[in-house]
This record gives sequence, structure tokens and C-alpha cells, in this order.
Amino acid sequence: MCFRGVVTIAEDNRRKHLTILKNLYSGDKTLIGMAGRAKDKFEEGEQEAFSAFQVDVGNLFIELKAELDEGIEHFGEFSDPDPAKWDFDDWFQFENAIAGKPFEEIYRLMAQRKPNIDLIWGEIENRLDLP
Repeated sequence: MCFRGVVTIAEDNRRKHLTILKNLYSGDKTLIGMAGRAKDKFEEGEQEAFSAFQVDVGNLFIELKAELDEGIEHFGEFSDPDPAKWDFDDWFQFENAIAGKPFEEIYRLMAQRKPNIDLIWGEIENRLDLP
């Protein structure tokens, strides 16, 4: 929060806190260890700010998941709910359904069973409106 040019610790550290969260949930032991050590070096009061920020980010993930799930409902009917079993017509229908829609690339990667967490983190970061 900014008030007359003064930046609070919570706002000043949001980008750092986001990096720590990304590392904590990365699944990479090295990054998780680095994030744990970074948390151990928090200044006084920063742990509380980090905990509140973590809740805010968690709420954004829940909100984004709901939006993604709602979008999936409008894709239409496919010969099989499993994209691995889709034929050309199913993929064509899917591509037409997501074309130009929000989260198009996230949906495409989901259907292809490829990692999309970087796109999801990017969306979270956009919603946080970090400086």
C-alpha cells in the first residue's frame, strides 16, 4: 500500500514473496530449499505479510480455476472426454472453441497434457498488479 510516497514492507516485498511462493510450489527440491532459506531470513513482521500474501495468491488460484472450469463447460461435446483419444474433428472443434478466448494457450496445453503452470503463474502475477 502506498500512502504519500511511503511504501510499506508488505507491498515492497510482494515480488520477492511471489518468487518464494513459485519456488515453494515448484516441485524442485533445490528451489524449495532456496525458498525455505529465504523465508528464514525474513525481517521482523515480514512473515505475517508473507502469510497474508500467500492467502491472497491462493484465493487468486481458486478464482482462476473457477474461471477455467467455467470456460471448459462451453467447449462442446467430443467423441471422448479424454483428449488423448480425440480424432481430427474433435481437435478441430476444440481449437475453434478456444480461438480468441481468454486462457486459450492454457486450455491448449491442458488438452495436450503439457505443463502450463508458467502461464498460470503469469496470470496470477498480472492479477496482482505488481510494480
